[in-house]
Amino acid sequence: MVTSGPGRGGDMKRTDTQERKSRRAVSVNGRILRANWREQLPSKVAARDRMAEWAARYPVVGEIAGELRSGEVRKVFWRRPRAQAESLWARRPSREQAREVLVERRVLIAAVAAVAVFVAADGQFGGTVDGPPLAPGEALHVAIAYPPQLLPNPQSATRMLNAIEAGEKRREALVVAAAARATLERAKAEAAAAASGEWQDWMGQRAPVVPGAMVPGTTPSVGGFSLPAKGAFTSGFGSRWGTMHRGIDIAGPIGSPIYAVADGTVVEAGPAQGFGLWVRIRHDDGTISIYGHMYDFFVSQGERVPAGMQIARIGNRGDSTGPHLHFEIVQNGQHVDPQAWLAMHGLRLD
Repeated sequence: MVTSGPGRGGDMKRTDTQERKSRRAVSVNGRILRANWREQLPSKVAARDRMAEWAARYPVVGEIAGELRSGEVRKVFWRRPRAQAESLWARRPSREQAREVLVERRVLIAAVAAVAVFVAADGQFGGTVDGPPLAPGEALHVAIAYPPQLLPNPQSATRMLNAIEAGEKRREALVVAAAARATLERAKAEAAAAASGEWQDWMGQRAPVVPGAMVPGTTPSVGGFSLPAKGAFTSGFGSRWGTMHRGIDIAGPIGSPIYAVADGTVVEAGPAQGFGLWVRIRHDDGTISIYGHMYDFFVSQGERVPAGMQIARIGNRGDSTGPHLHFEIVQNGQHVDPQAWLAMHGLRLD
């Protein structure tokens, strides 16, 4: 009777344990692999064998590789592509075959063309347009379904505003110079009249007529007082739009005459913040009248003006929404209602 020794039994136990481990599932990165996953691995094939198999499947590749090994580069990159192109050109359909296809598929071709037109109209233009470079602020008109785009030029608006401001300052300087010349002409005429020893009926009432000079007009005065302008009364004295409106507005066409309301001396004539151009006159009783938003004026600082003399023309300069005269009255340093002040002197606005 033969019995197994301790050594043989231990070997059998180790073999059973290894078989159980080989059948046990393996977990890799959370995935359960089969017990025989090693048997499912593809067999390793040498790179040379894979290349041989690929060359057998695609004979042209093998031919090109052989030509490159033999140094026939021109044949690979010139003769072979040329031969293929000639072969394709020889297999092209004839004119009759193309005509038959077009006639047979005319409905389908028309539908495809219509769809292509709609798709092109709805798509964004992605090509380029040849032409000269655009100047700042210039638009390029392109025949596409989108409006033309302007080149970004944030400095253009600033330059335009600066140019407008500079032009307005030059215009104001010309107005002041013209008023100074007109004042000088009137002063010469007055000096000539005084030197002749003749009393002039315009003295204290109206300006002289100087040949060849721009002479303001006059309007009849009532008791030494005159309306500042003829036009439509559009805004009164008091609170307006949340601020204090310290005068009255008389609307009229640009160039309409503005008159001195009483005898006085011009204390200021020129540009003013918010008024564009203004004239301030101090009258004999200390009252100051102010005329603003004028197109131009004909008097200068220090000049003596009578009531009813035209001193300026209605304009739309400064903070103005339309051509009009802004007229103010200041007494004892306080603004008063010009409409009431005119009524006290027998004058009424229509």
